[in-house]
Amino acid sequence: METKRKISLYTVDWATIIYLAILSFLIVLFSNNQPDWPYYILFNIFIFIIILLIARYLSDEKNKWKRFFRHWYPMALFTFLYEEIRHLVHIIFPGWFDGWINHLELKLFGEYPTIWLQKVVSVTLNEYMMFAYFSYYFLMPVLGAALYIKDRIKEFDQFLLICAVAFYISYLGFIFAPVEGPRYALSHIHNLKLVGIIFTPVAQYVIKVAGLHGGCMPSSHVAVALVVMIFAIRYTRTLAWILTPLILSLFVATVYGRFHYFLDVVAGILVGFVALFICERFLIPKQEKRPMLRE
Repeated sequence: METKRKISLYTVDWATIIYLAILSFLIVLFSNNQPDWPYYILFNIFIFIIILLIARYLSDEKNKWKRFFRHWYPMALFTFLYEEIRHLVHIIFPGWFDGWINHLELKLFGEYPTIWLQKVVSVTLNEYMMFAYFSYYFLMPVLGAALYIKDRIKEFDQFLLICAVAFYISYLGFIFAPVEGPRYALSHIHNLKLVGIIFTPVAQYVIKVAGLHGGCMPSSHVAVALVVMIFAIRYTRTLAWILTPLILSLFVATVYGRFHYFLDVVAGILVGFVALFICERFLIPKQEKRPMLRE
């Protein structure tokens, strides 16, 4: 007689479900600002059902393909949830908060950071900065693969959980503080165009096509890249030497490339550490925390 399948939810599943519940609550609460709000509720319900189906039918550690999809699916899910937020940025506030950020940065620095950085612009530096920025799209898969191939599944799951919490805090941040970023708000005073041979046009094209208009505060790029860097330092010495300077360069590149304000980067770093703290303090069992490094 076949045993009845149980729904086995991981912590990252619960984190996603809680995020969907919070977002759905905001959508209903401010539905007057989004005429198509029922579609987003239905989308969230659909994602919720998908999570339950995955938890029920793919929780088989003995089947390598089920095991792979069960552990890796959140990485694909982040993109779909990112795309959903694209249409919800103004569900609470109709305008942009850039004026406040620009005013504060002028008070702090006496000049806009993106304008100051024009003094050091060169084709070579453009290429390196844009390469660093574009590397973000490979950071999670590369580190995830390194952990998964070494059969460090607990660490892999912890990594994705913390990335998920960092993403979800960032996505909600986009709603509570809609910010265009300097490439829109300060475009009229950027008098030096960033040009390059390979990575500069590629990065600019990707942001133009896939970038979220209003997804700046906090920088989810920075928040997640910080998590990647910390996990690389903890668990993969070789990757840590490669990724750490690249990620630190990425922090600078977000401002250099005019994608983010300096304060977006600071907020992204804070979100990354907050996600780490929440997960390691409350969500990850003590016996699973930070095992010793082994290559």
